[in-house]
Amino acid sequence: MSTFRTFRAQDTRSALAMVKAALGPDAVIISTREVSNGLFKPKELEVTAALPEPEPKPAGLDAKAWVLPPAAAAQPADEAPRAPAPAPADVPSTPRSSAPRQSAPRPAASAPRGEDTPPVGTAGSAVDLTDELVRLRGALEAMQTEMKSLTRQRVERDLAMPGAAVELFSQMVARGVEEPIAEECLRQALEAAEDGRSETLLPALRSAVAERIIGGRAPWLGYQRRRTIALVGPTGVGKTTTLAKIAARALMESKLKVALLTIDTYRVGASEQMLKYGEIMQVPTFVCRDRQELGRALERTASADLVLVDTAGRSVSEAVAKQAELLRSIEGMQLYLVVSAATGARAMTAVAERYRSLQPERLIVTKLDETPGAGSLLSASVRIGRPIVAVTDGQRVPEDLHALSSTELVDLVVGSADAATARTGGQ
Repeated sequence: MSTFRTFRAQDTRSALAMVKAALGPDAVIISTREVSNGLFKPKELEVTAALPEPEPKPAGLDAKAWVLPPAAAAQPADEAPRAPAPAPADVPSTPRSSAPRQSAPRPAASAPRGEDTPPVGTAGSAVDLTDELVRLRGALEAMQTEMKSLTRQRVERDLAMPGAAVELFSQMVARGVEEPIAEECLRQALEAAEDGRSETLLPALRSAVAERIIGGRAPWLGYQRRRTIALVGPTGVGKTTTLAKIAARALMESKLKVALLTIDTYRVGASEQMLKYGEIMQVPTFVCRDRQELGRALERTASADLVLVDTAGRSVSEAVAKQAELLRSIEGMQLYLVVSAATGARAMTAVAERYRSLQPERLIVTKLDETPGAGSLLSASVRIGRPIVAVTDGQRVPEDLHALSSTELVDLVVGSADAATARTGGQ
């Protein structure tokens, strides 16, 4: 089989119609399953289909088809070229020669070839191409292995650490931890460990990381008093979607009375999106354009257990300070800073510096699914210095929102002890 494709539709008939339209009537259904689209969308049917490979054509035909020019394809090869247009009447034409007409030259495809040189487009050239790709892949893998070895030697020389520490350092950096933070944690672990062996070094490293990354209580859990939480952060980190996920969890799991507010009147469609979320979840929703409207909305939601406030993304320190002044004017308002795990170390440092004046109470890290490792969790916690109360790893509402304990956060950054033991064989 080849040309595997996956289709999603509301029902079987629609899915089969999509398969037929994309792959044709010869498509073969490989598998079907029902998938969830979150709280706000109905389930869909996912169909995986494939198109059988066509029967191979004779090599000669393939070769001719590859090299035959379009102009020659429209005219048989054995036929003479078309006669030139007749000359004008006032110009005497040249008498026709009595020499026999020569046939047109054949296309290049009919030229003789050596037996060891297959024509273009034949199976021989495909085999040669496959062999070349295998050779290049082997060379690339050998190069990658050599580079890893050289990097390991450089790190071991520069850091002056035993081999087990260098291995853990490489693993942390591969997971997205900044090199200075990884080195700091490992040096602390080496001081605490009895020796440099992995079975004693890994627990010490986990303890060092645990001192720098702390989990907090999820915002959608029940509390004894009413809470008002505003999500703040840069543009594009997913504040609005995260707010909807928190609201859905509070409604479904904790059975709380929820109200939604937005002061984001800058981004096009932001208020409409929030009103749509409120309509779907059937909760009070208000758009606030200034401090007076925000105060009135809070009064109208006095019976709610949890009030969630969406804000506009800010990238300028002056705008951040102005937003903080508005939010902090509300008694009891808590600020949760939302940052993206896909943000690089330099950008994470800039975000921490820009939002330091807000003094956020908690931290939410989004888009773990868009980064190869979760090491940015440690960077965010170190740079901002606040407990991480939730992480997100997708767009589904509310499935892709998770509350993790400190131990689970350490597992994401360093790896679990069981996994590390399995990798090292207990050595």
